[in-house]
Amino acid sequence: MAATDTLPDHSLPELLKRVGFLRRRRGFGSATQLLWNRVESDDSLLALCRIRTDLTDEDQAILKQCQERLDTARWCLDKPTGRWSFSFWELIHDVDGLLLLVMPQHMLVPRALEIQQQFARRVTDSRALLWLGTDKEIGPLPQCVHRLTRVDGPASGASTAPLLDAEQSRYCRSVLRGALDMVNQQVDKTFWQLSINVLIQVLSTLLLLAVFGTSFVILSRTLVTDWPRSLVPWGLLLVGFAGASGAIASNMMAKERFVVATGATSRFFAYHLLVKPVIGAFAALVLLFLEQSSMLLSVETRNGPAGAVDGSGILHIVVSDGQAAFFTMMALAVVAGWSADKLLSSVMDKVLRRLLGQSEKVLPPSSPAGAPPPPPLAPAAR
Repeated sequence: MAATDTLPDHSLPELLKRVGFLRRRRGFGSATQLLWNRVESDDSLLALCRIRTDLTDEDQAILKQCQERLDTARWCLDKPTGRWSFSFWELIHDVDGLLLLVMPQHMLVPRALEIQQQFARRVTDSRALLWLGTDKEIGPLPQCVHRLTRVDGPASGASTAPLLDAEQSRYCRSVLRGALDMVNQQVDKTFWQLSINVLIQVLSTLLLLAVFGTSFVILSRTLVTDWPRSLVPWGLLLVGFAGASGAIASNMMAKERFVVATGATSRFFAYHLLVKPVIGAFAALVLLFLEQSSMLLSVETRNGPAGAVDGSGILHIVVSDGQAAFFTMMALAVVAGWSADKLLSSVMDKVLRRLLGQSEKVLPPSSPAGAPPPPPLAPAAR
């Protein structure tokens, strides 16, 4: 028989088509390939559950719901555009919980051990004590796992007790499904927090690039050489952009753990992409105003006019020339925008204390009520 270097032209098995090997041509990555494998794994378990001979009408309805959710999950993966991640995992979690109600008991035992291990590792709040008990042995979840594995005691090993009756099996399956729902909620919450953080960082990067481009256009007007004579209006705008860029950079570095796991997320984007940059710009402008007034801060040049600054500021920064003074203010504006919320509260307190202190020095001391006026001073002798 002659050798050939071509493969036989046979059609792929149906399983290879369903798990998505052909979908790599459409640009799907390896992560999506794993999602297809997860869907087909649940579909295989569903097929094994259908061969039971003791299925009731309730079990048949559960199997139908599982099939509908798996078909919808496949549609989510086939969807070329749009956000489907949360919908996909919600469907998969529903299928996993429903399969616990209909799968054979011998298949339920390893699944129950896995759920108990995941619950003890992921659920760490007050709900863990309710489900696991004080010593992780007397709660409903460990008791149901012991019943399914038929362990009577720590030294007896596997007993010869009969399988659970219908009522006990239904109770244990319901407890396992509830525990699995809590584990999935914790996983979905972590995934949701990670997704929101990454999306805010990406959008913050685009916003920061836009601020850089606008600042570059303004700097092309030779503002640096005219500082501080050209402070208004382009100088104020540049300082505000510097403060906003500090706030945007803080968004890119921070990883906040949001309290809620579901619901409207537009408020987080509005706060991080709109409110925080505006607060950062305002903090930078406040810092600029304080520098120009020499109340708390002053940036001086060595070749500046003598006596230009009366020394009333708390912090003095001496630089070589006007260009260095400009970039020093830009650096201070970025720092002010980075920690605008903390800076504004402390600066406002210092400004109020300083204003009150100066007003007490200017105003004459008050005389007590009913006291006679002081006598006039005698003219000085020549």
